[in-house]
Amino acid sequence: MSAQLTNQFFWRHQPLKTIYLAYALASIAVRLPFWFVLALVPSLRPRASWTVGRTVLVHAARVLFGAIFNTGSFELVRVDPQRFAKNPDAVGLVWMDATPDLIQGDVKKYAQLNKVSAVHVPAYWYGERDPITKRVGQRAQPDEKVILAFHSGGWVMGDASPGGASAPMMRDMLSHYPQFSRLLNVEFRLASGAPWRSENPFPAALIDAIAAYSYLVNDLGFRAANVLVIGESAGGTLGLQLVRYTAEAGLAQLPPPGGLLMLSPSMDWGKTFPSGPGSSWVRNADSDWVQAFTAGYASKALLGELPGSEAQVNSWISPASTQLEGFEGMFKGLPPTLTLAGGGEMTNDAMRLAHERIKADVGEEKATFIEIPDATHIFLNLPFHEREKEDAYQKMAPWIKAHF
Repeated sequence: MSAQLTNQFFWRHQPLKTIYLAYALASIAVRLPFWFVLALVPSLRPRASWTVGRTVLVHAARVLFGAIFNTGSFELVRVDPQRFAKNPDAVGLVWMDATPDLIQGDVKKYAQLNKVSAVHVPAYWYGERDPITKRVGQRAQPDEKVILAFHSGGWVMGDASPGGASAPMMRDMLSHYPQFSRLLNVEFRLASGAPWRSENPFPAALIDAIAAYSYLVNDLGFRAANVLVIGESAGGTLGLQLVRYTAEAGLAQLPPPGGLLMLSPSMDWGKTFPSGPGSSWVRNADSDWVQAFTAGYASKALLGELPGSEAQVNSWISPASTQLEGFEGMFKGLPPTLTLAGGGEMTNDAMRLAHERIKADVGEEKATFIEIPDATHIFLNLPFHEREKEDAYQKMAPWIKAHF
């Protein structure tokens, strides 16, 4: 394990863990007035267009997620679905059957290498319920449209439940685009790695995503063309993996969905992009908060037993890697795809390259890129971004309407 990762988790043991978390929270409280005063001067904000609240929020998020990674406190942002076992309908929880027979090709090979198998998958329904039973998971109505969603969290954290960080954005999607009656937010398996036991490396989350998609089209009877796959950050990568798999596998049970919407997708886990002064990695460092996610642990946990170089050369893991060879055609057969990026994101360059590669394979009419100026990572899920949120929803609306 690298020195960087060792240092990142120095505080993982008790009582150091509690002490460090308390220190981090106290340091945020102490620094809040300082951040607030500095933010009163527009020229001292990461972006002059930002509000004071947003400036303070991004500073605090950077410290908070740094503390979560430094202590390995990923459980703080995950709710065990078993907690709702006595009353799953109260939160819209369903468990989907494992689909081992649908795993083949490269994905099956990677699953064997990483000793990953298909399992029952939990997910949470948002939106309409059965009008008679008031329960979730009712069969699709004729021509009913649905969203299949994957949350953020760098593969190692995140929560799909109605109380999770992704929940507000999921509800916003349904309210802004009423053609979708409901949304299924998948609680895919999270990866972990050294200094903890390696669990759920690639392609565990993809296998879960395949089960969720099969549940919609084969169990509930949704037409594939009526399914919109959305994912934010690492969930965006997962969404692309799923849609690419449906296009490549050619399985009658898994026809490609009607569209893919990626929100701030993480496209280069190998960090292959140049980090010079003109790169988004450098110029947007002050306006983003993903530093802890890109320090190395998330990528290592995702790889499992795969060589570290796979983060740079594996197109499933890093579809925008600058070290990929023979990537032409890897997105052939994808449905209409929209990438939403923030102009203030450190990974903006990688998102743009991924979009260009998709466009080269599917054509300009099926690949759309929308950038919201000055917006930070997954801004649709953050407070103090109301103007940018509304701008994004309005700009995405024509694409949604055209395909759904």
